[in-house]
Amino acid sequence: MQMKPFRAFTLIELLVVIAIIGILLAIMTPALRKAKEATRAMTCAAHLKQFGLAWYFYAEDNDNRNIWYASSAQWDQGKFWFYQIAPYFDDDLFAQGKGDSRSGVMKILNCPATKKWADRYGDGFGYGTSDESWHWRSISDPTGGGDHEGSYTLNGWMQERSNSTDDRFFYKYDQARSDIPLIADGGWVDAWPESAEASRAPDLMDLHGAGYPGATYRMGTALPRLLLMRHGRAINILFKGIYIDKTRLEKVWSFIWHKGFEPVSELDIPSG
Repeated sequence: MQMKPFRAFTLIELLVVIAIIGILLAIMTPALRKAKEATRAMTCAAHLKQFGLAWYFYAEDNDNRNIWYASSAQWDQGKFWFYQIAPYFDDDLFAQGKGDSRSGVMKILNCPATKKWADRYGDGFGYGTSDESWHWRSISDPTGGGDHEGSYTLNGWMQERSNSTDDRFFYKYDQARSDIPLIADGGWVDAWPESAEASRAPDLMDLHGAGYPGATYRMGTALPRLLLMRHGRAINILFKGIYIDKTRLEKVWSFIWHKGFEPVSELDIPSG
């Protein structure tokens, strides 16, 4: 039986195939990257929504009060906001200022678009960035057993502080309308937005977490804590009504963050 001669690919044919594969990869890679980013943003929104539900049940169990405002001397041992909310995720160990927020149920405190804290700017304060979590060390456990990381920032004005003369707080859960921000993507454990800060927005070094240039604390105010390119040029915000809005950075100050807040329709901020 006569065998048919084997015909190999020519060099030109191989180069054409390689070129086609390269073109397909060039077309598909951005689409795959966008799909991955979209999935992270959706997972982040799902995390935040669970915090909204937990907050609602906390208020139900505590005479309609928001989470109690903890002074600096009470930031550990079950007093800071993420410690107080932990029992509603069935994590009592974390509520005691122990446990771990990178594993177990409280890893929900981390947005999937962020990675482990690395003190990128060398200030050692624990601030996060657009793509790194913040770092919190329990005062009562300086050995590191109470070290926690997270990617979400509490609206500090949504806390029980009825013993204060500061009337900006929403200390009762039902005092806040459904469109009041509760928790958002951010670079520190909490933020205290003020209308007057809007004029400083152009002073930001960038939107990746560097904060104000030359400042003692690069995230010393609410602006750099919240204006981060976490999901493109936007962050996820959880509102008291337990809904999520993926908000453009220019619109972050357009909401009512406390009782006397005067919304700013459009922030003038750096391009990227």
